[in-house]
Amino acid sequence: MKYAISLCFCLSVHASPIQLFHESEPDRAEIVKQIFIGDYKIPEDLIAIKEIRACDELRGRGKLDLCLKNNGDLLVVSVDRSFVNESLKIFRAP
Repeated sequence: MKYAISLCFCLSVHASPIQLFHESEPDRAEIVKQIFIGDYKIPEDLIAIKEIRACDELRGRGKLDLCLKNNGDLLVVSVDRSFVNESLKIFRAP
């Protein structure tokens, strides 16, 4: 119950707590999103995909911000460990 409340609170504060940025590969970003949805069972509404010019320019302040570089590297820009431990652990790990 505590996790459901934590997740609901998070949803009300941040529309999409998982931000997946990409430099110019929307298809690759969509593949990463589908892995979160399919393998981890994270609801699609929690994941947003956004295009940016360069991952190096990002200054993370979100719950979980990831950036997919042109070369295929997936970088963790920011992570709120309490969010991951409290809210995301209710979803299935592969």
